Amino acid sequence: MGLGSCLALVLAATLTACNLPAAGGGGQATPQTATQSATAAPNPVPETTPAVPVGPKIPGATATVGLLAPLSGPNAGLGQAFTQAAEMALFEAGDRTTALVIHDTEAPAGVAAAAQAAIDQGANILLGPAFAAHAKTVGPIAAAAHVPVIAFTTDKSVAGPGLYVMGILPSLQIDRAVGYASSQGFQRFAALLPNSPYGHTVAEALAAATARYNARQAQIEYYETNAAEYSQVVQRLAADGPFDALLIPEGGARLRSIAPLLNFFNIDTTKIKLIGSTLWTDPGLATEPSLIGAWFAAPPAQSWAIFAQRYRATFGSDPPRLASIAYDAMVLAATLSKTGDFSDAVLTRTEGFGGVDGAFRFTPDGLVLRNLDIIEVRSSGFAVKDAAAKDFQPVLTN
Repeated sequence: MGLGSCLALVLAATLTACNLPAAGGGGQATPQTATQSATAAPNPVPETTPAVPVGPKIPGATATVGLLAPLSGPNAGLGQAFTQAAEMALFEAGDRTTALVIHDTEAPAGVAAAAQAAIDQGANILLGPAFAAHAKTVGPIAAAAHVPVIAFTTDKSVAGPGLYVMGILPSLQIDRAVGYASSQGFQRFAALLPNSPYGHTVAEALAAATARYNARQAQIEYYETNAAEYSQVVQRLAADGPFDALLIPEGGARLRSIAPLLNFFNIDTTKIKLIGSTLWTDPGLATEPSLIGAWFAAPPAQSWAIFAQRYRATFGSDPPRLASIAYDAMVLAATLSKTGDFSDAVLTRTEGFGGVDGAFRFTPDGLVLRNLDIIEVRSSGFAVKDAAAKDFQPVLTN
């Protein structure tokens, strides 16, 4: 039974247990645990009365990993990518007795029931959910069952002992970019930010980073998230005062609307260093003249390219950028499954772990620390300006 056959068993089922051998087994996957499918309970399980699992319950499994993903609703595509990435990771890094159970966080019974169902199946660790609000619901249920959670969100407010945030945190991106820019002589950092929780999180990160690197925070201008035009906010920014670096942490159509306005309002991008975020990982940005020479911090691109190629060969489609988070979390879980030790002490080991998105480790308070590349936008595309350390060296300690 090949990888594709086993993956087909997932589909839209609320629960699937599928077991695959490690890579190198001749390309064949022999299931060692029963494939199971069940619907969630009709009503969410109260958070105050979770059941504590007594060892693995999937027949033949020595360890069980629970994946909580949106398999239905508007984010079903993302959930499918998480599922496929996790299955691929289990095939490549797992062993024959690690089971993976997958639950739909968008099922009618809700995310609480999805988490409880995975725990009832004997999950030793939960991967996901994808969204901060869901992570807040899952946290108490998992804590009562002594099951650690690796959530895929970038909202560090949900982090805590036993609930680890796996996403590429804005604070890490800003710290890395500001640290590098200040080392290159840029000292006054302005920002153009959305008036949203994300924008205010970035503002806090910028304040912390400028203080950390003895730089100065200049003006910050906010625009409404439903804005259709940005001339006034860019004009205000240009008039507010001098700065030699400008942070614009958004991408896509919004960045493409803002970028041409900078030089129009005398923000000389040949002298003022533009700084972005991982939302800039769009090769099409190299066609915007104002962005040439800009920097942003992002996970190592080479390992992502290799992962994307394997994913494409297996599933026949390109992975969304977030798929690597599920893959890395599953590799970590599969590695721990071989020893059976899912303790906080192991999850927060100082040497951390390696992954598609580079070296990372978790802190006891649930945050993730990462090594990130500094990427430069060039007319020919992206280039690594300053490579991330290969071994884990924490760049942010609070």
